[in-house]
Amino acid sequence: MAELVYLQRMGAKLTAWAVIVLGSCILASGQTPVSVPGYNCPSTCDANPNCYCASYDVPGGLDASQIPQFIVITNDDAVTVVTQPVILNITDKHQNQKNGCSIPATWFVSINYTDANLVEELYMKNHEIATHTLHHPENPDLTEIVGAKLWLNQTAHVPLEKLRGFRSPFLYFDEQQRTILQQNGFLYDSTISEQWPTATSPGPGQRLWPYTMDYGLPQRCDLSTGTCAVNESHPGLWEFPLWDCQDDTGAVIASMDPPGNLYDVYKREFDRVYNGNRAPLGIYLHAARLLANPSTIDELNQFIDYALGQPNVWFATISQVIEWIKDPVPAANYTYNEGCKPPTDMWFPSGHFCKEVTCVHGFCQDDTGACTVAKVYDDSTRTFYCPGQPSDTPVASPSPAVNPTEAAQTPSCGHPLLNFVGLGISGTEDNAQLYTNAVQAVDGLCTSCAVANSTTGNYFMIALPEPTPIQSVYVVTGNSLSGAYLFAGNSSSNAGLSNPACAEKFDVAAASPSLISCSATATYITLATSGDLELCDIYVVTPDSAAINTSNLDLPAVAPPSPAAAVAPAPSGSRRLLL
Repeated sequence: MAELVYLQRMGAKLTAWAVIVLGSCILASGQTPVSVPGYNCPSTCDANPNCYCASYDVPGGLDASQIPQFIVITNDDAVTVVTQPVILNITDKHQNQKNGCSIPATWFVSINYTDANLVEELYMKNHEIATHTLHHPENPDLTEIVGAKLWLNQTAHVPLEKLRGFRSPFLYFDEQQRTILQQNGFLYDSTISEQWPTATSPGPGQRLWPYTMDYGLPQRCDLSTGTCAVNESHPGLWEFPLWDCQDDTGAVIASMDPPGNLYDVYKREFDRVYNGNRAPLGIYLHAARLLANPSTIDELNQFIDYALGQPNVWFATISQVIEWIKDPVPAANYTYNEGCKPPTDMWFPSGHFCKEVTCVHGFCQDDTGACTVAKVYDDSTRTFYCPGQPSDTPVASPSPAVNPTEAAQTPSCGHPLLNFVGLGISGTEDNAQLYTNAVQAVDGLCTSCAVANSTTGNYFMIALPEPTPIQSVYVVTGNSLSGAYLFAGNSSSNAGLSNPACAEKFDVAAASPSLISCSATATYITLATSGDLELCDIYVVTPDSAAINTSNLDLPAVAPPSPAAAVAPAPSGSRRLLL
């Protein structure tokens, strides 16, 4: 009983930590939050790089004339042999001034009709891959949003932690979408349009910068295409606005694919922000629109030449802009990808970047033997081939990719995969990195572990699809736990530590499968410990878990609790995926 009383007190401390630390936004010198009724973002500083208050002040208190003017090109919808070349024929023609690399784009990919090989090629060219649902529905649910992310990881092999962004089809948005994004490892949404004059963007040269939703959404969503509330809270989830194109009178022209001469439209928008607070300029495209009117491609190329002719202009991906906002530096000190090196972290079935001498999927070997050279597509034969090799020469094909979810249908941990809708783990990384870490505890492979190693206590939380009757929780840890706790209930606050349904204290030995008793109806399951946590497997046992035969799992009895070690609060500066 004494330990539980202490734990409840600790839960109160964690509440304060969640409000003060997780929710506290960094306001660098000279930066003021927007003044919107109900939006209250405190001026605490330097506690958490993953929280940023909505403001039209220049990040870091820097002089606007000294910072990079970022320009972001995005393309929405399927990546096909028709649409992909349209954008690449634009980006490949232009290079950023400082590093000489081809300018990148951010691709919001809808999966239906998408060619995974072409997505791989984009990633290897240093473009950003983001998600746009599986089938482009008007009101996407969890399956549509997270399913697209999983497909891009498992079929197109983009690393999970690099799949960071989302844009909703038809620019329809609501709170449910943002909850799904925040609970499933997305770093940012880019769906809500922004225009001037408003409280968040007073004028054409004073525009809202990207911000996190820790303290709500102060934008005028009634002027956009969805709903939001100033008191919503989605810690760590950024909004990268769609800044509207507006004419000389201030009338809105469009958020995406503006009509008229694109050189004139974007030059006007560029001059406004470049001579103002240098908030990012967005060029939001659909390749199909450019195909329908080829003159727009020339107009866009003309604008890009104009923009790159100005000092301190960078074409960047959305993630690159957010990383700069977290740690703003003058343009003179900003560098990115010197040498234009391709990424080396793409996941392949072999577990290696290049499998022996045969490159997987859409790539060929470069002079060093690495698989970095994209194959060329021959429209006449409808085949890919390596540059310098005749298109009719057969290209060696590796074994088909193994889908990780298919491989895990016979998990090494002796039970089916767990159905969940969100994960949380303690740590200081951003949402995308935390989620990638946490998912290793539920991937059905006991050899991969989610690791949390704060010196002042750690936790892991899983969200089930609905309140579920549970009997016990099966765990395998990579380290021994002494005096750890299991909580279950229907509240996600306090990282689940306030849930009263179960508050079981337990010990487990490393690599020793264990069942922890817990009879309750719960949506959130939390493990908490005062020491390091290496969680290699977790499964929630319900009355319907007929597939689990504990007699075949050789489960040891849970050791009796030791008298010490109550759970300590999470560290200052750490954050969680779920609220």
